[in-house]
Amino acid sequence: MRRSIRIELLAILAECRKTIRIWFSYPIMIVFWAIFPLLWVMPYVFQGRALVGGATSESFRQLTGSGNYLAFVLIGAMISTFVFSALWGVGNSLREETYWGTMEYIIASPTHPLVILIGKTLAEWAWSSVMVLFQAVIIALFFGVQFTLAKVLPVLLIVVLLLVGFSGFAIAFAGFTLLIKEVHGWVHTLEWIFFLFSPIRYPVQVNPVTAVISTLIPLTWALVAIRSIILLNKAEVNLYQTVLILLVMDVVLLVTGYFLFVYLEKKTRRDGTVGMH
Repeated sequence: MRRSIRIELLAILAECRKTIRIWFSYPIMIVFWAIFPLLWVMPYVFQGRALVGGATSESFRQLTGSGNYLAFVLIGAMISTFVFSALWGVGNSLREETYWGTMEYIIASPTHPLVILIGKTLAEWAWSSVMVLFQAVIIALFFGVQFTLAKVLPVLLIVVLLLVGFSGFAIAFAGFTLLIKEVHGWVHTLEWIFFLFSPIRYPVQVNPVTAVISTLIPLTWALVAIRSIILLNKAEVNLYQTVLILLVMDVVLLVTGYFLFVYLEKKTRRDGTVGMH
């Protein structure tokens, strides 16, 4: 039993190293993913300044507690990097193995594909953390957002809980990509759902429908708590409630993601469509 666990851990680490080595074969992608989340928020920043005539807004302050729209959007971009990285990286990972011609070897090997996904998940966590660190440095240097140790520690706890939950979601998504043989349309659809129903770019309480639906998304709870800590200097505000809610969501997403992936992976094997495009 102990030897079996050790072998699986070695397989996870090997997959993690392999994924990272593939990424570093294309260094331009590192620059792209570090800069892109900041680039796509700038038009919204300029739009906000054009509409309210400055970097702050009193009506925005009444909704969020902070009138700093610029910092609000940048924090949303930074934290959402983790979510979209999981969707694209983990959710699309087995489909990439099909493109590379290695999926059949994974299916035929004694290592369960779920072990491979865990290795890819760890690699995505490392990748996202480096990108977010780079973004945080840029935000701190050029946009006046302060990151102190008292703020960073509770934020790290929330981010880890967010990562765990969305990893379960991404694992289920990987199973769907095995079944439907397509990922880009689904990922883009999910991206826009998150943009609409979670407070990445705007406070969702401006509309009663988005306000209600957003409570079902872990990213909403994480962003609200993180912005309270960083922008409002309220490390204690609803932190315990947020942690408890994220823990419950993590359990639901991990358990659901695991069983969905196992079911869909078995169905793909049974139908004989693993290597199909």
